[in-house]
Amino acid sequence: MSRTTRVDGRRDAVALAALMAGTLLAPLNSSMVAVALYPVQQDLGASLGAATWMVTSFYLAACVAQPVMGRIADRTGPRALFVGGMLLASAASAAAPFVTDVAGLVVCRSLLAVGVSTSFPCALILVRRGGGSGRQLGRIAVVNTTAGAVGPVLGGLLTGWAGWPAIFWVNLPLTLGAVAVAAFRLPGRERGPVPDGRLPGGIDILGVLLFAGGMLALLRVMLALPRVEPVTVVAAVSLLIGFVVREARYRAPFIDVTALWSHRGLVPVLSIFVLFNLTYYSAFYGLPQWFQGSLGLDPAAAGLLVLPIAATSVLATMAGSWALRVASSERLAFFSALLLLAGVAVLLVFDASTPLTIVVLVGVLLGIPYGLGNLVMQQQMYDRAPDRLTGLVGGLFQSARYIGAILAVGLVGACAPTGPAAVGDLTTLAYAMTVVAVLVLAAVAADSVLARRRTAAIGWTALVPSAGSTRGDHHG
Repeated sequence: MSRTTRVDGRRDAVALAALMAGTLLAPLNSSMVAVALYPVQQDLGASLGAATWMVTSFYLAACVAQPVMGRIADRTGPRALFVGGMLLASAASAAAPFVTDVAGLVVCRSLLAVGVSTSFPCALILVRRGGGSGRQLGRIAVVNTTAGAVGPVLGGLLTGWAGWPAIFWVNLPLTLGAVAVAAFRLPGRERGPVPDGRLPGGIDILGVLLFAGGMLALLRVMLALPRVEPVTVVAAVSLLIGFVVREARYRAPFIDVTALWSHRGLVPVLSIFVLFNLTYYSAFYGLPQWFQGSLGLDPAAAGLLVLPIAATSVLATMAGSWALRVASSERLAFFSALLLLAGVAVLLVFDASTPLTIVVLVGVLLGIPYGLGNLVMQQQMYDRAPDRLTGLVGGLFQSARYIGAILAVGLVGACAPTGPAAVGDLTTLAYAMTVVAVLVLAAVAADSVLARRRTAAIGWTALVPSAGSTRGDHHG
């Protein structure tokens, strides 16, 4: 029988702090690298296309690894997995500065993504086993949002001071410090026997491969836009459909799609989060290009104009922790979706004569729904996840973020103007983002209605003894 993992007081706080140090590494490393791409090109003699794989490989590896690590954490407990992940991230960060080509950096970045992917699922499991609180979830969201916001600035400072290797060196104090604390403070659980054909924790290897192949094909489809590659599209659809069918029928699935579907509120919140991040990252990636092409700004100035989005999202996340105490998550999600729609709709009237003051104000308007919506949907995901799948659902939540970002890269590329005369045109992308934002708003409204019905149904069954509560899982 496994030892108890319920921790309290100072030990709980220290353990959660170690996990949060790990969780910030994913957004920090996904954003710091943006300013290091050009120095890497110059130093290693690589093309922009080759260097860009440092970004896409991280997204792809994290997208696949997050649910894998969550599934393992559900079975083995957080300590061994988190410590192993931080050691892998340490090794990848220490090796990266010594590689001599971009291919080596892509490998290191991929391993780094796998390592840091252990953090978020383990943090959710610790919160759940410790009794859970909205305040703890709020702290995790604030740390992640802040890391993503300061990443480009920190990356620029480090690269200017010590070159591109510095964006890897900076990880080591965090990873090794987290290992030192987690090894003694995090609860664990002994591993059981590993059945044939499955990874530790009962994970279907073929399911993992189908999911990874589907994501890789999807990434290829999006990066090729506006050009369509029929073979790749068919491959992506076939692999993902095969994955769902496999997991629905396999007795020990990598992702228990049947269980996820049976908890009706989970699939909607994960789907909405994909669309939500698609809208946000389309603006985050698309606006800097417009700033440079239409307003004639240099990259540094364009980066500063994006800063209000990131900075406001941090403040909105902090305020969201308080808002969740006085309003329901469904109402706050609807408010966030409404602000998101308003922010991207304003972009429809942007042109070369738009004052910078208006640009900054719209950035603030876009930052509020992202910070608030990210926190609210994280809370909804946590509330609706069954106890035994907390790590897996947490991993899928992060994967939804990365899928949204991958789709955004493709959308920005597909909507990019093709003629020299239209280099600064934002109209097509703004229309596309507005359509997606409308879908987000409609989906959030529908989810709110369904959430009220689920609550009413639970209240009714509680009044009928014959309905009996036989499920042992937490249902949010």
